[in-house]
Formats: sequence, structure tokens, C-alpha cells
Amino acid sequence: MSQNNLVRTLYIGFGVLFILLITSSCSNKKNTALTRFYHSVNTRYNIHYNADIAYKEALEAKEKGREDNLSQLVYIFPKSTDSLGASSGNFTTTIDKTTKAIKLHSITAKPKRDPDRRNDAEYQAWLRQKEYTPFMDQVWLLLAKAEFQDGNYLQAVSTFLYITKIYSTNPEIVAECQLWIARAYTEMGWMYEAGDILHKIEIAGGVSEKHKGFYALVKANYLVYNNEYDAAIPQLEIAIKSEKNKHQKTRMKYLLGQLYAQLGDKAKADKAFASVKGMSTPYKYTFNAQLRQIELDDSPAKTKALSILSGMSKKSRNKEYLDQIYTTLGDIYLEKTDTLKAIESYKKGVKESTRNGYDKAIAQIKLGDLYFLKRKFVLAQPCYSEALPQLNKSHHDYPKVALRSSVLDELVVHVKVVEEQDSLQYIAQLPEEERLHIIKDKIEHLKKEEAKRQKEEDTQRRIEERQERISSWDDINEQLFDQSNKTPVAPPVITQQGAATFYFYNEQAVNQGKIAFQQQWGNRKLEDDWRRRNKRSTGIFDEVDAAQETDSLNTEVHRIKELQAQNEELNKPKNAVDDVYSVEYYLQQLPLTPEAITESNVLIEDALYKMGLIYKDKLQDMDLAIDAFNTNIHRFPNTPNLEEIYYQLFLIYMRLGDNNMMATYRSKLMNEFASGKYAGPVSQPDYEWNFRNMASLQDSLYNEAYKAYQHADVETVRRNYTAMNTKYPFTDLMPNFTLLNALTYAQERDAGNLEANLTDLVKKYPKSDITPLAGEILERLKSGKILLSDGSPVTGFDWSKAYQGADSLLASKGKTLQYSDTLDVPYVLMLMFKPKTIDRNELLYQVADYNFTNYVIQTFDLSFDTDPPYEVLQMKGFNSFAAIRSYLSKAYSKEGLIQHLDTAILVVPISTDNYINVLPRLGLEQYMAYFREHYSEQFPQLIASWSGDKYMESTQPIEIAVAVEAKEESKAKELEELAKEPVIIPQTPVVSGKPVQKQPETKVNDKQITGDDLLSKDQLQKAEEINEVIDDISNVVSNPVDGIKSLFDRYKNREKLTKEEKQALKEEDKLRKEQEKQEKAIERIRLDSINKVEKARTDSIASVEKALEDSIKSANKQAEEQKRMEEKQKEDAAKAAVKAREDARKQKEADRKQKEREQKERLRQREKERKEKEKVKEQERKQKEREAEERRKQRLKEKR
Repeated sequence: MSQNNLVRTLYIGFGVLFILLITSSCSNKKNTALTRFYHSVNTRYNIHYNADIAYKEALEAKEKGREDNLSQLVYIFPKSTDSLGASSGNFTTTIDKTTKAIKLHSITAKPKRDPDRRNDAEYQAWLRQKEYTPFMDQVWLLLAKAEFQDGNYLQAVSTFLYITKIYSTNPEIVAECQLWIARAYTEMGWMYEAGDILHKIEIAGGVSEKHKGFYALVKANYLVYNNEYDAAIPQLEIAIKSEKNKHQKTRMKYLLGQLYAQLGDKAKADKAFASVKGMSTPYKYTFNAQLRQIELDDSPAKTKALSILSGMSKKSRNKEYLDQIYTTLGDIYLEKTDTLKAIESYKKGVKESTRNGYDKAIAQIKLGDLYFLKRKFVLAQPCYSEALPQLNKSHHDYPKVALRSSVLDELVVHVKVVEEQDSLQYIAQLPEEERLHIIKDKIEHLKKEEAKRQKEEDTQRRIEERQERISSWDDINEQLFDQSNKTPVAPPVITQQGAATFYFYNEQAVNQGKIAFQQQWGNRKLEDDWRRRNKRSTGIFDEVDAAQETDSLNTEVHRIKELQAQNEELNKPKNAVDDVYSVEYYLQQLPLTPEAITESNVLIEDALYKMGLIYKDKLQDMDLAIDAFNTNIHRFPNTPNLEEIYYQLFLIYMRLGDNNMMATYRSKLMNEFASGKYAGPVSQPDYEWNFRNMASLQDSLYNEAYKAYQHADVETVRRNYTAMNTKYPFTDLMPNFTLLNALTYAQERDAGNLEANLTDLVKKYPKSDITPLAGEILERLKSGKILLSDGSPVTGFDWSKAYQGADSLLASKGKTLQYSDTLDVPYVLMLMFKPKTIDRNELLYQVADYNFTNYVIQTFDLSFDTDPPYEVLQMKGFNSFAAIRSYLSKAYSKEGLIQHLDTAILVVPISTDNYINVLPRLGLEQYMAYFREHYSEQFPQLIASWSGDKYMESTQPIEIAVAVEAKEESKAKELEELAKEPVIIPQTPVVSGKPVQKQPETKVNDKQITGDDLLSKDQLQKAEEINEVIDDISNVVSNPVDGIKSLFDRYKNREKLTKEEKQALKEEDKLRKEQEKQEKAIERIRLDSINKVEKARTDSIASVEKALEDSIKSANKQAEEQKRMEEKQKEDAAKAAVKAREDARKQKEADRKQKEREQKERLRQREKERKEKEKVKEQERKQKEREAEERRKQRLKEKR
């Protein structure tokens, strides 16, 4: 026995050792036949198997949790109720397991080459593949499908694109991925991209027989989304034939009928709906198909349709569909122009509805439309307001219903105020006896209603008691067979994660819960205290019991004391004023005193005025508006709104073209309100043109002022502001004009006028959208902030720069708002680019391809966002600063991501907290400066890529900002002022101009600093032009005739001389020439200024002024022309750069397409060669079989 035990032990030891050796040798870093076999089997029968089961379970739960609205167009793939890209979380198990399989079992290492097979084409093709685990393609596909079903469409597209790359030699996998990508694009609404992929598939020769059904589904779904119903029908019919799922086939047949109905082909639509019906078809499809067939009835009398609908309304199984039946009846009556019966049918549909869903909302909308056309707005209002919550925002009626609901909600309040106050005043003016008689009739009516309600409750209570008795007998019978007295409960709906989804989203769970509830409690009405038989007996002590059952610790005592106090309050004798059955209750509401009547009239007066505005502006019903305004004037001649009413009537009659009435109210505005805000505008000669074109004119003036503000054109801004304040001081854009006008003083560093104008704006327009911004600027000024001290016009986009030393903003709590330097927080990588300069899909593919290739384990979320003027591809998934530093370090390597991206893309890493809370307020420029200062050592390559000026443009909106002009422009203006000051201010010493601000010196320099060192070449050229202007002025002063003639000749040949001078300047010694010219310019300015002042005293002042004015105009004209030419050259250069970039992109795209064509051609050739080889092999195999058969026959003959 001991020897047998020893042998057994040795066998077990060798077995364990063998398993350990196999396991240790099967690393996915090695590529051998054994490792490939091991990882393939482990993947297929372990991880993938479980992931696939989880996927199917989650998909089944997802489909069961959705319910089609058959009154609307049914889509091939049910539309998700969640927002676009929102994850449902049901497919997490599948995603985790497939990711684990890829991490543990993917083999990408190249195998050891077999030198004997170097000429074997099939072997060489096998070596070139990127994934060697045989079953890994199914794992990748399952991962991408799970991401798609989870609602993460962008991530799914990225995965599918990566699959097409690693399995590019497998046309079946590539075709399947392309179809899923097209489906994802369709779900996201990217119709162009989806259509482009489907078009490329068609050009490439379509798909194989295996994928034809799925291709038809995806193609039909795309066409239906794109409203191309005619083209979708053939694809849908192909999909129906290949569909195996009965429920999906029923849905598609129903959709086919809907599409035929949309195209007006009633015969084919009727046939399609008839095919929906069947023994195994769910009744909701059968019912809706029959209803659609009735709607297709085109007989004039509609007798048969009315008869069928009447019969359907009487069947008990159609009780939950009564809203649809009566709505269809209403449509038929409306088609027969029987409006009264249509209204009656729609009202029945609303009343009899048990689902309170979409179909009831449709009945309410159609009923509301009829009331709206009849101007019965009070009746229409509840129809729209109750229907609106049941509609999706994508519904075609949603904008109309939302608008009418909003307007009528506002209108009905005022209408009811007028009706109620008029009724109260009418009753108050009646004799006391008649008044009391009306009140007592009202009380009697209320008592009858209360008795009727009590009777209905008693009847319902008896029904409930009977149901309870029946239920109790059922419980006794159940206990005879099952001694376990347990309360039936609805089984929970378990997802693949083991957690229940939201209960009411799962139809199956809700139905099970209803059955369990009825088994326990019977049929109960939905109301308070549904468990009690005698609901009226519930009193304060019942509440105490409930409190004792539910409350915990010492809260019971406090709760009982509170309930006792409430009980004492209830036992107090009821005050007659609060008793609806008391006469005094109604008398107290009547306006019986002069003060009460005045208050009531104020309510009516205000309501009538607001009704008129709503009729005019929101309902566009001028007749009702005129009636409301005239009623207001007639009933209340001294109304405080009289000027506004005259103005509104003036506008109404101008719109109606009634010149006589328009003139009447124009005269009233000028005579009765001569100092009012409308008298001035209506008294102008062209008043009618001004008012008719007010909308377009104010927009034009504002756009002009806005652009002028951007270019520091203060005069234009103020001129447009004055024009608006004169013509249209009452328009909605006036606060915006006022703000722009105030900010011009900030551009001139006039803090006093800036503060005064902003204060006036805040007082005049407290409710304007622009007021908070004005208030914020005003608070900064009052808190001691001062504007920039250089006095240059401020034209930038960052308001914080308009204050001296304002490096950061102040947070709401008074703390300095600054960027956080916390490292152990999540980070985001932003790839920023100008719109329409980068192909978004290509960028997404490049990033996703790089991530999949280099980061198989870690996943990154990619999403596009807009941060004007940039578009941003956000990459999330970095848990710390170290993670994003590592990523960027690799991305900037020789083969990294950045080397493959367009150079126009700006790469910006930022923490999530800084991105959300700080970046929008401090701006991109300040963040980049902060990042340079703190992280230049960690990101040297990134900082180097920021060195260009193209990314340093401001990105903040113009309305909330002001910044400093470029230093070169400021110096040029200073030089111009230096030249002009002696001319404009005679009899004063020459001023040398403003001193140039000195920069901090870093080293000692003995070189003499002259004007040339301070000015650029362009500035020196401007100075020379100014010198030439002053020379001309001197010549004109000394000899007006010859001077003016010389002036014209000089400016006639100006362009030619300027070119010659430029050419000469390039050939001469730059430094010496510029120094000499500057010295001469300064000396000439001084001498000529003194001469001009002396001669100006003796010469004709008129001649000097005229000559000076003409010369300045000519110089300004030349400068403007030069400026326009420079701007045009810049625009042409920009356009040329854009064109060059576009041509390069097109060439790149053409090259890519050429490569695709060549690749496809190679694939076709390889496929042809493969088939030929297979054919040869097949022939050889058959030949061998024949030879074997002959040998077998020969052996048989020999045996015989």
C-alpha cells in the first residue's frame, strides 16, 4: 500500500508541476502555438461566455423595459428615452469582462519566424496580423456592442474603428463594424457621417450574404430618421424577410404600414396593417393596426368607420384605449366639418382616458386647437397646459403647444380677474334682498354637490367592502393549500449587476406588482387612506397611532403633543367667515365700500391693459387687442396707462394700414403727452418710416456701434447711441446702447463719466439682462479699482485687465479667485482648434487609435465641446497630475500622438476643478501663463509648442470685456501727438510728447539710446510721413499758391516716391540712416514749429486754416487708403492660408482615398488568388479521392 501511495503522490506532484509549467509558459507576452491555444480556449469558454450571457440578459431587460407609442412613427430600433449618450449602466458587466479578456488574453507579440515558410504567402499574411488570439475578434465586437447599447455612442464608434484597424484584412468584421458605426452615427443625429459610411459600403460592392439583413435594417433606419420614407420601404421589406424575432418583425410590419400611409399609398398601407394582425400578435398592435385601417377609409360618408368605432368603444377590452377611439371619432367628424360633434368626441376622449399619457394629450391638443380658433381662450388654456408635460420636445406640435400654453396661462389669469371682479361688483350693487338670494342659491347648490359626492363615496365604499370580503375568502382558500401565510410580493427585476433598475421603468415588474397587490388587497381606488373601510372616521388619534408606529426615539412625545394641539384647534367652534355654507363668507368678498371698489377697479384696469398687450404681441389678434384697450379707456378714462395705450393703438392701426386712426392717436400722444417719451419720435417728419423700420434699423445701428466699440471708434458709438436715444428711446436694445456708450469712457480712461453713465443705466433699466454686468463694473469702480494708467483706448476682451494690477478676479465670497495647484485630482486633456479647420471625425479616429494601441488597459472618455472661439475634444480618464504628465510625455515622443496631429491644434492639460470653476472666469490666456510659470519643467515640449502667438488671442465675449491696445499702436499715436501738438496749440513752447515708459534693465549698456532704439521701422515711416505733412503746411503758409500746387503734385506722385524710398532704405546702412533721419526729424519739427508760429501771426488766419484743413484731410485720406490696403492684404493672406490649408486637406483626403482604392484592389487580388488556390486544392483533393477510390476498388477485386 505504501508503494501505491508513493506512486499516487508522484503522479499528483507531476500533474501539478505540469499545470504550473503550462500556466507559467502561457503568458500573453509570448506567441507560441501553446499560448495561442490556451488564451483562445480560456477566452472563449470562460470570460467571453459569461460576458455574452450578461450582454443578452441586459439587452433583453432593456427591450422589455421599453414600450412603443404606436400612435407615433415606430422606429426600427426603439429610440432611447434617455438623453443622447447617457449611460444606462446595464452593460457594465459585459464591458468589464471583455476589457479583462483583452487585458489578460490578447496576444500582439510577433511569433518566432519559420525560415522554411518565408515564401509561403498565407504564412506571411498571418505574420502581418496585429492580433494572434483566434477568438479575440468576438471579444472586441462584444465590447463595442455593449458600449453602444449602454448609450456611449462615441466610445463605441472609437472601439469599432479600432477593430477595423486591427482586423483590416478580415472583410466580414470590417463590414459589420461599419454597419454598427453607421447605426451609432444615426442615433447621435450625425446623418451626414452615417450616410457617407453607407455610401462607401455600396461603392465597395455592398456586404456579404451574411450581413445583408443587418445592412437592410441599418439602411432603412437611417432613411427613416432622414425622412426618406420612399427609399426606406424597399430596405424595410428586405429586413422584414430576414428578421427572425417575432416581436421585432411585428414592429417592422407596423412601421411599413405607417410609411405607406405617410406617402399616401392607402392600399399598400392597409395591406401592411392587415399583415400585423394574427393570433400571436399582442392586442395593442392588433388594436392600433385596426385603428390605422379605419383612418385610411376615404369614403365621403365615413359611415362604416363610425360604426366600427362605435362598436369598439363598447368593448370592455378597449377600455384603456377609449382616448384613441374618441380622438379618431373626433378626427372623422372634423373631416366632415361637424365641429360640434368633433368637440364632443375630443372631450369624451379626455374624460374617458385611463392612461393619462400621449393619446390623451393628442385629444387635448386637438380640442384646444378648436377652442383657440373660436377665440375661447379660457377653455383652450387647460387643454394645452395639461397636454404639454406628456409631449417630448422632439414632437412636431411641441413648439406650438408650449407657446400657446405659456401665453394662455398668462392671459387666463387676467381674464379671470376681470370676470371675477365684474361679477363681485355686480352682486355688490344689487339690492340686499336679491344679493342674499343669489348667495343662498349658491350655498344650496354647494350642499347638493356635497350630497352627491357623499353618495358616490358611499357607493364606492360598499364596492370596496364587497371586494375585501371576496379577497378575504380567497385568502382563506389559499391558506388551506398553503400554510405559509406570506404576503405576495412582486419579484424584483435583477440586472446583470445584481441591482434592480428603477421599478416603474420596467413594465413587467409593474404588472407583477399590480397582480400581487390585487391578490393581497383586491381592487382599490387610488386615494388617501385606501386601507380603511370608514375613511371619515380617521381622526387625530389615528394619526397618533401612526406616529407611534413610525417615529423613533424621543420624537414620539413631541409628535403627540403637536397632534393634540391640532386636535384642540379642530374642536374650536368654526368661524363663520371660513364656512363656505355661511352667507357671511360670501358677503366679506364683495366690494361694498368705496375703498374696496377702488381696489377692485385697479385690478380690472391692470388686467385689461395686460390683456391688450398679450392679444397684440403674443396672439397677434389685433381686433381683440383694440377691444381690450378701448374698453380700458372707456371704463377708466384717467388710467395711468393712458399714454402706453395710445402708443399701442397707434402701432396697431399703423400695422393695419388705417391712416386716419393712426393719425388720431399720434395727435393724442403729441397733444396730451407733449413731454412724454413717445411725443418726440412720433412728431418727426419721417416718423412712419422710422416706426415701420424700427426693428431692422435698431439692429443695424447696434451692430455698427458694436463693431465700432471693438475698434475703439468712440465717436461712432456715441453717435449711434444719440440717434437711438432720439428716435427709439423705448426699445429693448436701449440698455445695450447705453452700456456701449458708457464703456467708451473706459476706453478714454474717464472713470468719472464711466461711473455716472453706469449708475444711470442701472437706475433706468433695473430689469435688463445687461444690468448685472453694469452693476459689477460699477461695484469695482466704487471699491477703489482704477483704470489702466496709460490712457490708451481699451479694445480687448478681458475686463479684469482694465484695472491696474488686476491679475485675478474676486470670487463671490471676497477671496481672490486663482488657479488651484492641487496635483492629486482628476485632470482633463483639451485638444482645441478653430471651427471648420479640423476634421472632427479624423481627429477622433487618430486619438482613439493612439489610445487603443498604447493603452489597452486604461480607457479614456472622448467627447466634443464648444468653447468659443474654439471647438474642443475633451479626453477624460486621468486620475492625477502624474497620469496626464506621463501621457503627454509619451505623446510628445518621436512616435507619439502629437506628431500625427495637425499643428493648428492647441493641447491644454487642466484639472477638472480649474476647468469648471476658474477657467471660464479668468480665461485661457491667464491659465496658459499660470501653467508656464508653475509647470514649465515638467512639460518643456508642451510649453515650447505654445510659443507661437496664434494661441494667445483673447477668447472672452466683447460684452463683458475691455483690454489694452498693442504697444506699437500706442507709441505710434504718441508720435503723432508729438508732431501735432505744436500745430494745434500756438504761442506755447514745443512739447516733446509723452515719455516712453522705461522697461526694467537687466544689464548695463553703454550704448546711447536714441529715438531709433525706441521706435520700429513702421513707426519711423509714419513719423517721416508726418514730417512731410508739416513741410507741406510750412510751404503753404509761406507761399499759398505755389505751396498748394506743390502739395497736389507731391501727393499725386506719393506712391512712386514711397516705393523708391523704401528701396533706398533697404540698400543703405539701416542703423546709421535711421539715426540720422530721427535726429533730422526732431530738429525739423522744432524749427518748423517755431517758424510756423511766427509766420502764422502775420499771415492770413483764414488761408492758414484752409490750407491746414485741406492738407490734414489729404493726409488722413492717404492714411486711410493705406490702412485699407494693409487690411485687404491681411485678409487676402488669411484667405490664401485658408485656401492652402483646404487644398492640403483635400490632397490629403485624395491620397487617403487612393490608398484605400489600392488597398481594396490588393484585397481583391489576394481574395482572387486565395480562391484560385482553394480551387486547385479542391481539385487535388478530388483527384486524391478518386485515386483512393480506385485503389479501394482494386483491393476489393484482388480479394475476390
